[in-house]
Amino acid sequence: MGNFEYLKPRDYEELLEIKDKLLKNGILFAGGSNLMVYIKEKSIREGTLLDISGLEELKGINTQNGSITIGAGETITSIMESPIINEKVTFFSESLHDFANPLIRNKATVGGNIGDSSPVADTAPILLILDSSILLESKGANREIPLNEFFTGPRKNILKENEVIKRFTFPVPVGGKGIYLKFGLRKGTSIAVTSVALWLSTRDNHFEEVKIALGGVAPTPIRAKHAEEAIKGEKIDLTKLKTLCKELDRDMSPISDVRGSAEYRREVTINLLEKAIRKCLGAEE
Repeated sequence: MGNFEYLKPRDYEELLEIKDKLLKNGILFAGGSNLMVYIKEKSIREGTLLDISGLEELKGINTQNGSITIGAGETITSIMESPIINEKVTFFSESLHDFANPLIRNKATVGGNIGDSSPVADTAPILLILDSSILLESKGANREIPLNEFFTGPRKNILKENEVIKRFTFPVPVGGKGIYLKFGLRKGTSIAVTSVALWLSTRDNHFEEVKIALGGVAPTPIRAKHAEEAIKGEKIDLTKLKTLCKELDRDMSPISDVRGSAEYRREVTINLLEKAIRKCLGAEE
């Protein structure tokens, strides 16, 4: 299993102290759903495992001044069951029902899912269309940045060796509908081949607000800015919807791998966006 030590910081301040000393050798874990895989496959061979599962500073789902904050240590299940999320961001809760399986949802945290920085992380597209920011903290310093500036490549991000992810914050969405769709090789809980998150509002039979985020079609989860601009302001015409959705081509840069070719990913993602728009409009085929 490799050469590992185990520490459980007594409080959040001690965590920051330890992380400042150990740097990259201090490996944070709460649920450990991804970490255990990396240890087993030996992509991580040594370090000190820092158990942060009990730290209250990394917990909490709260709303204040029109914004919602989610602690990085909140599990997928706790987000799904949160009264605040279910009342104010219902689609977020609904979207997580396809996250792995109940056992994993009970362990996996939103901070771990984002920190792992997989191109197909389920929570990333959702948080991206919510215009979420992420708070990164180290001993004596912190910085809050837009989430879309966090990812730099497959399993890579701007997190410094002495920093931890503390929480996520986003404005309460109003006046529209949200949805998250993903496509896997098997139905339900499989890892996404590609995914689409959409926030949509309409006015006077035109698309008003359009936010689109994608997973699995670029080195990182991304906002589809070209497609957003192309669709925003257009008259709602379902006969032309497929053409509008093809604007995603300008945002995607998929690769071919064992789960699908680049062209297959492009086609599936365009179809997912069309399906998502139709669902938000109540005009499913």
